[in-house]
This record gives sequence, structure tokens and C-alpha cells, in this order.
Amino acid sequence: MLDLALQYQSLEVDTLKGIGDKSAQVFKNFGLKSYFDLFIHLPFRYEDKTKITPIAELKNGQPALVVGKIMSTQVRPKVYNVSISDNSLRSLNLAFFNYWPNTTQQLTFGKFVQAYGNVRVYEFQGIRTYSIAQPEYTIIKDLNDYKTEEYLTPVYHLTAKLTQKKLRKVIDSALEILKKQAITELIPQKLNPFSYTLNDALLTIHHPKPCDLINGNPESHKAFSRICFEELTAYQISLLSLKNRNAKKTALEIKPHLDLQDEFIKTLPFTPTNAQLRVFNEILEDLKQSSPMSRLVQGDVGSGKTLVALMAALQVTANLGQCSIMAPTELLAKQHYTTAYNLLSQLGIKVVYLAGKMTAKARRETLAHIASGQAQIVVGTHALVGDEVIFKNLCLCIIDEQHRFGLDQRAKLLQKAQDGTSPHQLAMTATPIPRTLQLALYSDLDVSIINELPKGRIPIKTAVIDDSRLNEVIAHVKQSCEQGVQVYWVCPRIEESEEDESASVKKRFKQLTEALPDLSIGLLHGQLNSKQKNEVMQDFIDKKYSILVSTTVIEVGVDVPNASIMIIEGSHRLGLAQLHQLRGRVGRGDKASFCLLLYTNAECTEIAEKRLQTMRNTTDGFKIATEDLILRGPGDIIGDKQTGFDIFKVADVGRDFPLIKEARTCALELIEHHQDIAKSLIQRWFPQYL
Repeated sequence: MLDLALQYQSLEVDTLKGIGDKSAQVFKNFGLKSYFDLFIHLPFRYEDKTKITPIAELKNGQPALVVGKIMSTQVRPKVYNVSISDNSLRSLNLAFFNYWPNTTQQLTFGKFVQAYGNVRVYEFQGIRTYSIAQPEYTIIKDLNDYKTEEYLTPVYHLTAKLTQKKLRKVIDSALEILKKQAITELIPQKLNPFSYTLNDALLTIHHPKPCDLINGNPESHKAFSRICFEELTAYQISLLSLKNRNAKKTALEIKPHLDLQDEFIKTLPFTPTNAQLRVFNEILEDLKQSSPMSRLVQGDVGSGKTLVALMAALQVTANLGQCSIMAPTELLAKQHYTTAYNLLSQLGIKVVYLAGKMTAKARRETLAHIASGQAQIVVGTHALVGDEVIFKNLCLCIIDEQHRFGLDQRAKLLQKAQDGTSPHQLAMTATPIPRTLQLALYSDLDVSIINELPKGRIPIKTAVIDDSRLNEVIAHVKQSCEQGVQVYWVCPRIEESEEDESASVKKRFKQLTEALPDLSIGLLHGQLNSKQKNEVMQDFIDKKYSILVSTTVIEVGVDVPNASIMIIEGSHRLGLAQLHQLRGRVGRGDKASFCLLLYTNAECTEIAEKRLQTMRNTTDGFKIATEDLILRGPGDIIGDKQTGFDIFKVADVGRDFPLIKEARTCALELIEHHQDIAKSLIQRWFPQYL
């Protein structure tokens, strides 16, 4: 029976009636390659064509299905207006822009029409008029000849070469087959918290009844949750299976060289904290084993995770192994390279850098050093997973801000060890994650926590300030910069917007440049290319700028010890995790540091106010993460779709967090007692992780 569990994954869309080669390619380019892809391409909203709404009951901004008799028509430049009326005294205007010639021939005085569209109400000199622009319409015999739908009509996300009509037709064709031959149910009934099988859930969510939804939202339907539950269960199985597989693999046993460790520590201009040494010893115990380590190091911003990672890397090099350090951005990777080079090259360790943007010659030389084993520590971006990157003896993979990488990228890197072996894996994150969320996202990893900041760090003082006091803030910044302090000034947007009056970096950069002509001010945002970003950031590090006006692109990792003031505009719009990350860019030197959170009082919601109070009251990242989980859920902690968790086709870790505990329970049971089902679930949802 389980052989049938994948029947719809193997059936390609071009086997459906009415889809030719050219059309099939459009679907495949959009990611809809199989019948199963069509099934789980779920609606994001619905159109309600299940009932006729009398014209007298139409509401502004709400779509409606109406019928009426054409009372008059009017041709104006580029628009054809058709006025209809039903049995009420009110009329409705149907406006057709850039219409086809046959539109005026079909819609003539005295005919009856059924129309659907979004209603707009206009008022002029006390007279209200009702209108629908570009409605769908059908000519009918009379006011009683209308046809309504039994179920809601799905609206899907599209690509440029697909229409709703075409996509609906193809998905409905696939669903007709699903009605005749149900997709194999893999979740045992005793482990399924829903009354729906997957087959029932898929059929229902594409064409539900209006009463089964809250505000017409597909995500409010139990059938939608049932589909998410199965995908989350499959993901948990993937994580747990990955951990089990790794435990069975062989890794190089790293013999401790504590004399080298002592020599390294003596070269440092500071003493590692007890927490750093404790976590390093936990890592060292893992590295001694013949099975590969899979460990996540959590540490607040500035807690010294990089030092711990380099201490582990040093032990690997002493055992003649290679170590890779992968970071999500070139800025952060370059910083890690500089730190590793400065700290380890004096011990004779060769550190190299690899990223996407290098000269061909430099890249060839670096790849050759990696392949020969001459390069002992390789620091880079996701370029490290490229097929052309070949290690001689990769023994340890260090992945920074690991939640920004998907399982597939991690897996590709781990596959670069020698045949028959697997490298040890050390992941790091500066995003403190509560225990419950750890289980949801990182079941394949053991967790170590650095819960102590380096000695001598002065706590950052945080103030919450109404942006009406902007001139006072600018005056304070001027005074501080004249004393040699550097300042980050973060704005939420790049460009100005009519809909959004909050400051843009370009507007604030111009204002500060005019207000502070004696200060050098830099500008950093996402429209700059990588080279420009790196140059601006390096100039700030080199103290060429007193102020750096930036979007939130500076939130992760970059270390500028002389920067001791962080100003965040529109702070009421940002999540706690992002605010905490941004604040962590200062307080890295020996000066008193400050974070000023500017907010707009009129826009500050109750939840936003609680977030700002939390930021003002604590600098403890784990307390902040716990509060974040209460206020906003996990999506704000991990960044949702900006992370490696956009691997999900339907589920969303933030939205579906309440389902994860049940999914994990189900996954553990299936791995323990139904391994064939567990494997089929991975094949159905995450075949790339097998």
C-alpha cells in the first residue's frame, strides 16, 4: 500500500488532459511539476459566488455576486459604463476599461446580466453611487436565471504566464482524479488530531463551504491545519532521521591538544569567560567521539561564540583536519575571516576566504589550497557548498547564524568530507531561542548556551523616545560625535513613500548631512551592490564616518567597537528579535553605550508598547526571546520567510507553532514503530533530505 503513497508525486502535470508541452513548462517553471504540487498549491483567499446579493445590500470594499437588468449604457473614452438594476430601487454601475468591441454588443439596453466583482461606493454632493470595475459577467434570461456555486471559488498565487481561469481548470482536473483515487493516508488515525484525512483536507480546502471559514481566510480552516500538520510531522521526522543517520556515521576522532589551547589563550588580549570555556569543553567531548558532533551554540550578541568556534577549529587543525566556517553574508564572512586570520595565523594556521565575488585567479588559487589541504581553515559564504569546492580532509563544519540556511545547504556542506566519513557540525546563532522552539526547529542538534558576556562589558542603556524630539536627538548625536563616538542611525525604509511617513535612509541622510555639515556621514542600504556595501562598512570600521545611516542590513554580526550609540527609527514597527540584534551592534568596546528607540506615538499599538518596554527593561536575549514568543509567536524570533525555513510548501513555523508539539509526538511514534510510514512521509514532503 505504501508504494502508492508517492503515486501523485511521480505523475507530471503534462499527463493532464489539455496541457501541452509549452503549457506544462510554464507550470514546471512555477514549481508545479506534479499532481501533488497542484494539490498543495493552496488558495490564499476565496471568492464567494454562492449567493446573490441584492444591490440595496451592497457594501463598500466587499466583493459581491449580483444580477440586474441593463437600464442604460454609456460609451466614454476608454470606458464602457453599464447601469443595472434589480427589484430594488438602487442601481449599480458596471465599468469596463479598455473593453473588447463585442462587450458593447453583448451588454445592451434591456438585457439581463449576472456580474461579480469588488464594490466601490462613491459620494458626490450627497448622492451615493455604487460601482464594480472590470466585473466578471454572464448574460442571463431574466432575474431568476442566475447560477450560484455550491462552494467558494479559490484564488491562487500566479506567475506572469498563468491566469486564474487556467490554473483553476488544471487544479480541478487533478482534484477530479483525487476524488476517484484517494492519496494514501500515512498518518495513523490514533495519531491524527484532526477529523480529516489528507485526501479529504485537500479536496475541502480548494472548495470549502463559506460557513467553515473565519473571514474567508483559508488558514482558519481545519483542513488547512491538517495539511500543515502532516508537513510539520514530515519535517520533524526528517530532522530526527538526520540525527539518527549522523549517529551511525564515522567522524575523525579529535584528540585534545590542551597545550596548544593554553598557548592560544595566552595570545588573547582578554580572558575567556567561564561560559565560553564550559561550552568549549562540551564541544571537545563531542569531538573526541567517532560519531559526528551535531551541536548548536546559542549565545547573545557579543557573548563570544566566534572565539569558541575558533578554539574548536584549532583542535581540528592539530589533528591534521580542515575546518569550514560558513556565514550568511559576505560582510559577516569577511569579519570571521579577519578574526580567524588575526588570531590563528600567528600560530602557523593557514586561513583562507572564499565567496561568490572573487577574481578568477584568486578563486582558482583558493580552491587549489583547499583541495591540497594547505588551507586549514576555510571561511566563506554559501559559496562553500559549490560543487567545485573540494576539501582534502574536512573534519569540522561551523555554520554561523545557521537558521538562515536550509537543511539542504547544511547537508551539501556535510557531504564534502572524505568518503566513508562525516564531518563534525557546529552551528551558531545569536538569536536566543526558547526551549520549545529549539525542539521545533533543531531536533537534529544538541544545544549549548553561552549565557555570560565578556568581563568589562558595560551594559547598554536603552531609552524610548517619541520621534517628535528628533531635534534633541540630533543635538545629542552632534555632541557625542565631537567627542569621538561613532553612531549607527537605522531607518526602516530606503525610499520615501506617500502611504508611509516614517523616515527613509535617503531622507534622513540628507537631513543629517545638512544639519551636521562638520561630520562625515555614510549611507548603507539594500540597493547598493555587495562591493559598495563592503566599502561603506569598512570605511565606518576605519572611522572615516562618524555616523552610518542604514537600513536593518547591519543587524547581524558586524563588529565596530568604537560605535557606541544606536538610534532606531520606527522602532514600534520592528520585532523584539530584530531590535535586540540591532542594539547588539553597539556595546562592544570599553565605552558606555546607548540605544535610542524612536517611535511615533500615534502608530504605537499596545503590543508595540510592550515590546519597547521589554527592550528598555532588559538586555538579556533569552528573556527577550521568551517575551517575544508570548507577544508575537515564533515567527518574529526566527524571522520566518527570511530564514532557511521557507523550505515549507504549506506550513509556517510562526503561524503553525501550536501544531509543532503534536507533530513531534507523531514523528517520534512513527520513527519508533512505523519506519516505512516515516520514510514515505519524508519522500512525500522532503525528498531532498533522504
